[in-house]
Amino acid sequence: MKTKPENHDTLDTNAWMSKGDASRARGVSRQAIWELVRRGRLTTRLHKGRVYVSRAEVMGFKPRPRGPAGTGYVKRKTIKRKKIKPPDASKWIYIVEAARQTGLPRLAIVDLVRRGRIKKLVNGTKTFVSRAGIEGFMRQRGAGLKNKFAKKK
Repeated sequence: MKTKPENHDTLDTNAWMSKGDASRARGVSRQAIWELVRRGRLTTRLHKGRVYVSRAEVMGFKPRPRGPAGTGYVKRKTIKRKKIKPPDASKWIYIVEAARQTGLPRLAIVDLVRRGRIKKLVNGTKTFVSRAGIEGFMRQRGAGLKNKFAKKK
């Protein structure tokens, strides 16, 4: 922080301003002004125990480009979204629809996908599950329930 030594003379308000005034003039927070001072982007002066910043530097402040010094701001590439065709309805079903048809909660379907019991397909922002996987799980579930509750002889 470049701070000029304290001078007991009067402070020239045309040349110096308080941090609060600087923040209001720039439309930023006082912490932002302190950060610029800490980085050495603004010159300060100590007068009667208070810190003042250069009015000319505050009013003429130009932000630097983002990124490492010397490289300039690197623009992000914009990616054109491709039109996504919906998957084959005879093979894939939306998770919510699978939950409705099976009577299971949606999170149960998600858990089956996570454990690898059912295949999934992500298309854009929607996740689809395999119809065959859902039907196979329901067959296993139905067979397991019948055997589990069968009467013992």
